[in-house]
Amino acid sequence: MSMPDISLEVIDPRLALASVVASIALQEAAVSHVLNAEGEKIQAVVGLPGTTVEELQDINLSVGGTVDSVALLEDVLQNKLQTALHALFPTATFTIHFVDSVTGDPVDCQCVLCTLTNLGTGDTTTVHAIGDALTLTGLRPGSYTLEMIDACVGYEINGTVFDIEVDAQGSATFDGVPVEETPPVIELTEDPPGRAAPAAAQDVAAPVMTTQEIVPEPVDSQYIVCTLTNDATGEASAVYPEDGAIALPRLEPGSYTLNVIDVYAGYARSEKKFEIDVDATGSIAFNGAAVTDENPAEVELAEEGNLVLHFE
Repeated sequence: MSMPDISLEVIDPRLALASVVASIALQEAAVSHVLNAEGEKIQAVVGLPGTTVEELQDINLSVGGTVDSVALLEDVLQNKLQTALHALFPTATFTIHFVDSVTGDPVDCQCVLCTLTNLGTGDTTTVHAIGDALTLTGLRPGSYTLEMIDACVGYEINGTVFDIEVDAQGSATFDGVPVEETPPVIELTEDPPGRAAPAAAQDVAAPVMTTQEIVPEPVDSQYIVCTLTNDATGEASAVYPEDGAIALPRLEPGSYTLNVIDVYAGYARSEKKFEIDVDATGSIAFNGAAVTDENPAEVELAEEGNLVLHFE
């Protein structure tokens, strides 16, 4: 028996992917009809006179099996759709490294803050460096600008506004240079007397150091950066206070550590580690004391005041 002769015509890849998305929509429509039919099946049996409990249980098991099969199909369709959409609308992910402008050595920049602006939509997000690098993920095709708003201790803010372009294939350029050919680098210049203040805080005078007791007061601390670490998993995330308060997301039961890793120029950051414990009932203890309306959690910052914690 000879092998069949199969000839394939040249197909536009984007048209093929669009057809895949359309087929998923048709499958979803079919699934909705199946679920509707199963619902009508239950209604019909319940409405029959003389239906026994055993018969209702049999119908329930039958419908449950169909629903379970549909749930598995939904997982397949979701993965299929995500793959097709990623191929249709590719994204770019790349890492920017920070180096000393003189030595070229990597700079530990966990306190560097930048703003990433989508020039097409005008949306701006704050991105945070980890170690000596800043990773940008999931950038859709379009034009962006990256601007540093806060530097790490001992270095000045690099005032350059960097241009980022992502094309329809998900390839990115950083200031006109393809990131795949030359990994992007941002140079930082040392600031021996102390790091430069963020642009919005440069006119804030540093407080006078005295031995007198400072009365804690909430402050506008938009340039303060904290890390919240899950002690069990070691996973850490950055949190940014606003208007003198830190809003923490709903925490799962467990133990956490809160560190203040950066404050804006002219203020001292706290070296203390703050412990947070959440029990199985959702009750919260901050440094061993139960958090209540009468006893809110507060982080003390030297020469600045207190940050209040809000638990959702």
